[in-house]
Amino acid sequence: MIEGNATMQKTILHISLTLRGPLLTQSSSPGQLGLDVVVARNHNNQAYIPGTLVSGKIRQALEELQDAIKDETKPEWFAPELKNWLGQASENDVAKTKRLFFSDFVLNGADPSALTRYRIKIDGERGSVDKHQLVMIESPFVSGELYTFAGQVHFFSSPKTAENINQHLKAAIKWFSHLGALRAIGFGQVEKTDITRIDKFPIPTMQPIVSPIPERIGLCIQPSYPFCLAGKPSINNLFESEGIIPGAAIKGCIATTWNHLLDKQDGGINTDETDRMALRQNFSKLRISHAFPSHTANKRPAVAPLSLVKTSKESDYFDVSRLNGPCLINGLTPDFAVDWKDTEETLKDYPWPYIRFKSWGWDNLESELRIRTAIDRENLRSAENELFAYEQIIPDNKRWYSELNLSQIDQQSRSEVLEQLKTLCGQGLIGLGKTKSPLQIHFTDTIEPAVTNDLNPIDNNLWLITLQTDTLLGSPETLDEASGVEELHAMYEQAWHEISAGKLRLLRYFARQRLSGGKHRQKIMQNSSNSYRPWLLTEAGSVFVLQGKEDIADMIKLWLSQGLPIADSAIQWYRLGDVPAQYWQYTPFVPENGYGEIAVNLRAENVIQLTDADKIEYIKME
Repeated sequence: MIEGNATMQKTILHISLTLRGPLLTQSSSPGQLGLDVVVARNHNNQAYIPGTLVSGKIRQALEELQDAIKDETKPEWFAPELKNWLGQASENDVAKTKRLFFSDFVLNGADPSALTRYRIKIDGERGSVDKHQLVMIESPFVSGELYTFAGQVHFFSSPKTAENINQHLKAAIKWFSHLGALRAIGFGQVEKTDITRIDKFPIPTMQPIVSPIPERIGLCIQPSYPFCLAGKPSINNLFESEGIIPGAAIKGCIATTWNHLLDKQDGGINTDETDRMALRQNFSKLRISHAFPSHTANKRPAVAPLSLVKTSKESDYFDVSRLNGPCLINGLTPDFAVDWKDTEETLKDYPWPYIRFKSWGWDNLESELRIRTAIDRENLRSAENELFAYEQIIPDNKRWYSELNLSQIDQQSRSEVLEQLKTLCGQGLIGLGKTKSPLQIHFTDTIEPAVTNDLNPIDNNLWLITLQTDTLLGSPETLDEASGVEELHAMYEQAWHEISAGKLRLLRYFARQRLSGGKHRQKIMQNSSNSYRPWLLTEAGSVFVLQGKEDIADMIKLWLSQGLPIADSAIQWYRLGDVPAQYWQYTPFVPENGYGEIAVNLRAENVIQLTDADKIEYIKME
C-alpha cells in the first residue's frame, strides 16, 4: 500500500461565478454570417469564460486590495505572492513558471437560445448614427437572468500554503464586480462567487519494489486541458501547436512539479540533497521518448518513411529505398510525400509532410485558436501591439504513448529511481506547454509498436533505418548555402561512420533537414560560444539505407532501445563538452529527451517493398 505524505499535496479548488445577464466573453472565432461579435464557446459548443481572464481579474483584485487595505487594518494572513502564484514576465528571455493553473469556467446547464443585440456609434458633430458603425452582437444571455460558470484551480503545495492560497482567492473573487466585455454599459455583473469544493490529494510516499525492474516501461499520458506546444512561429505572434509531446517537455513537467513540491520555482531541479536522492543523481540518465497520440490502447504509432511513394492510379504505397535509382511504377511517375494530396489516411495535425498515417496508429486531433492580449494596467484595457494567438490541441480524453528507458541506470539504483519517479508523478504533473496545462501520467507494461520492426538484416546485410523523431545527425561544418548533394551525402556518411565505429556504410538516403535555434536557446545553451550555431536537425521520417557487417545486430538493437548517439563531429561543432551526461546543458536534442529514436526495417501491410528484381519499368540514373 502507498500511504499519503502529509507534508505536500495536490489541491483542486472548484469555483463558481454567477453573473447576471446580459454578459459577453468574446470569441476569437468567426460566427454566423452577419454577426460582428460572437460568444466564446469551446469545442463542445459550451459558453465559457477563459481561465486566463479569471486569472487576470484575480491578479487585479489582489493588487487593488493591497492598495485599499491600510496597514493598521490589514489581516495578518493577507500577503499575496502574485509573482509566485500567477506568474511574471520573462527575465533575460528566460520564462518564469507559475504555481496556479486556471481552467476555463464553463456555463452550467444548456446554452441559452441565440439572440442578437445591436450597437451603434454616434457622430459627434451631427449627433446621429455614424455611417458604417452598426455592430451586431450575439447575446444569448437574457437581461436580469442569472448564469453560473464553474471552473477549477490546480496547484501543488503544503496544506498550510494551500489554505493560504484558498483564503486569498476567496477574497479576490468576492472583489469582482463585472467580468467580460462591454462592462462599461453594464454587461457581466457578478452576483455571487464561491469556492464550492476543495479536493485534496496527498502525494504518495515511497515503498520498496521487490520485483525485477525492466529496462523499458510504457507511459500513458493524458493532458487534462487544451495545450500548446509551439514550434517556430508562423508569424511573430501566432503559435501553432504540434500534436506530438516531446520527451523534453515531459521531463520539464516532471522538474516543474518537483520544484513546486519543494516550494522552488527557479526553473531547475531543487538542490535539497535530502529529497529523492536516487532520482536526483540519475535524472539526466532517464530517457523518455516522445509521446505519440494513438487511437488504439497500448499501441504506439510509427512515423512512415520518406522513401514511400504513390501513383495516381494505385491505392497502395511503394517503398523505393532498396532501389538503386529512379523508376516508373506501372508506367506512372511516382509521387513522394511532398506531392501527396490530403486523404483520410494522411492526417493534417502533425508536422508536414503527411507521413503520420491513421493505419499506422496515429489519432486524429482537433485544435482551437485562442487570441489573447496583454492588459494596460493603468487604463485597464488591451495594451497596444500586444496581441498574440495560440493554436491549442484539444485532448478530449485521448491517449499519448511514450516510453521510459532505465537502461543507463545501474541495477542497484533502478528500483529506487523508479519508485521515486512514480510517487513524484502520482498525482499528475503540471506545466505542459505554453498553457501550463496539468496532465496525468500512468506507468504501464511495455507498449507495442503499431508497425513492427525487423531486427534481421535484409539481403546483403542491408539495414533500413527510419528516424521516428528529429535527430541531431552530423555536423554542418562543411555546409553552406552553395552545398549540394555531394556535400550532404558526405556529412551523413561521416556521421554514420562515427556512430557505428566504422561498421556501417551509407548507400543512400531520403531525408529532410531543418534548422532549430533562436535567441532564447542561443542565450541559455550557447551563451559562452563565440558564434551562434543553430542546430541542423534531420527530420522524422528520414530513411537511411546502410550496409553493415555481420556483428552489427546488437548495435542496432541498442539504438532501437536508447536512441542514436550524437556523432563526434556534431559534439565538437556544437561544443557539447566531454561528459555525455551533461550534453543536455548545451543542446535539447539529446537521446534522453526522446530525440534520435529510430525504427528498423519497418514492415507494414499497406506498403509494397520494391527491389531491382521486381518486374517494373525501371530507368537508371546516368
